[in-house]
Amino acid sequence: MTSIRVPFTIAARPSEPADGETPVVGLTIFDKQFVSDTLIGTSVVHMVSALGATGPLAYVALERVEGSIGGLVGAFLLRHVGSIVNGMPSLELVVVPGSGTGGFTGMTGRGTIEHHDSGADLVLDYDGV
Repeated sequence: MTSIRVPFTIAARPSEPADGETPVVGLTIFDKQFVSDTLIGTSVVHMVSALGATGPLAYVALERVEGSIGGLVGAFLLRHVGSIVNGMPSLELVVVPGSGTGGFTGMTGRGTIEHHDSGADLVLDYDGV
């Protein structure tokens, strides 16, 4: 298993405001850019989130990552499942089985996103490439 930690920048695309009373379900699309020694690439995240009266409750998303890791070039999908319970965030990322193309064909893996003062990092443990 190979482990990588990759900083990224993220920008939300304009989205329609969610309608209705809480809990509210909304859709947002994000564009990410990865620039590091281990991963150079971009991704698009399609996220559905739920907001309660006091803030975020949960989200699910699919993210298509396209780029280069260690000289391998291709694309793969990450499935996000996240929640916030009693103020504590939880997130699981899984490489969608069978989604790898090019150098990422056969890729499997799990990870998370870690937030810190200077931004955020994708942390991914992967195999099969």
